[in-house]
Order: sequence, then structure tokens, then C-alpha cells
Amino acid sequence: MGTKKGFLIATSAGFAAAAAMPGAQAADMPIKAPRYVEPAASWAGWYIGAHAGAAWQNAQSVDYGFSFSKTAFIGGGQLGYNWQHGNFVFGLEGDISALTPKNRFYEGVSSSIQWLSTVRARFGLAVGDTMAYATAGVAFGGVKHEFAPYSSTKTSVGWAAGGGVEHMLNRNWTIGLEGLFVDLGRSNLDTKGGRLKFSNQAFISRLKLNYKF
Repeated sequence: MGTKKGFLIATSAGFAAAAAMPGAQAADMPIKAPRYVEPAASWAGWYIGAHAGAAWQNAQSVDYGFSFSKTAFIGGGQLGYNWQHGNFVFGLEGDISALTPKNRFYEGVSSSIQWLSTVRARFGLAVGDTMAYATAGVAFGGVKHEFAPYSSTKTSVGWAAGGGVEHMLNRNWTIGLEGLFVDLGRSNLDTKGGRLKFSNQAFISRLKLNYKF
């Protein structure tokens, strides 16, 4: 009887120890840190940057039949602000650029856009770190015409429209490629022989680098 009772006590103690071991082992196991999740890319906020590229200027004299196109360098800066809702990005951007050289028809006759500024709305679709967008707005430009010995310089108002692709290099820096068509309407140059009417247009392709705050 005593042997049987001792066996039962030993068996019960063994079961109790076995049942307690998994909990003890679990307590001794190191706790894993939660996996780091990269925050979603955000386009929202202010940004400032610079741009450079080429502008294909097209000028023509309506009355005299002159028509000429020439490639000019364009460079300047931009400032903008974006709002973001999900994958959709809405923004406003203003820029100012200098263009060179002149569009020369022949000696003594030229027409050129010397500087250009636009204020545009942007609508984009962001996928990860990349955004494609369309843009349109108002354009201002300094237009100069020469028909020796006469010349005229004025600020013309028109419109600009286009689109682009922008990519986040990191949290603060973005790079993009943008194309714009600009129409500054018509301008006049009065000469002794009459009035010359010029049409002023340009297609712009430029690389943009922005710093996002």
C-alpha cells in the first residue's frame, strides 16, 4: 500500500513539472521587436527648386509671312505647395525662367521670348514614390521684336498646359521631367511701312529638382 501511494505521488509530481515547463520556456524566450514599416510616401507640403532644359520657340509675322523656329536654353526656379488625399495629389506651382537666344529671321529682324513665368494648378496620381501629373494655368512672358531700326518689348499674357513625372529620391528631395506648351498670344510692332503682328509660342522640356519641406 505504501509503495503504491509513493508511486502515485511521484507520478503526480512528474506531470505537474511537465505541465509547468512550457510556460517556463516561453518566459525565457526573447520577445521579438515589431517589424519596421516604412512610412507611406507623402507629397504634401511646401517645396522649392530649380529647373533647366530646352525651349523650342516659334514666332511668325502674320502680315509679312515670316515664320521661324529656334531652340533656346531655359533655366530658373519654382515654388509650390501640394495637398494629398490617398493617391491623389493636388497642387499649385509658380515659376520664373530666363530664355536665350533670340529667334532671328534674318539680319535686323528677330522675335524672342526673353523671360517666362507661369502660375499653374497640378493634378497628380501617386504610385509609391512616383507621381504622374497634368498641369495648366496662366503664363506671363517678356516678348521682344526687332525690325531694324524699330523694336518693341512688352509683357504678354497667355496660357500654359502640359504634364510631367516626378520621383522622390528620399524624404526631402524629388526629381522630375516636365513638358509645357506656352502660348503668349499676339503682339505688334509699328514701323514706318505699317504694323507687324507676331504670334509667340514655345514648347518647353525641362528637368526639375525640388527640395520638399
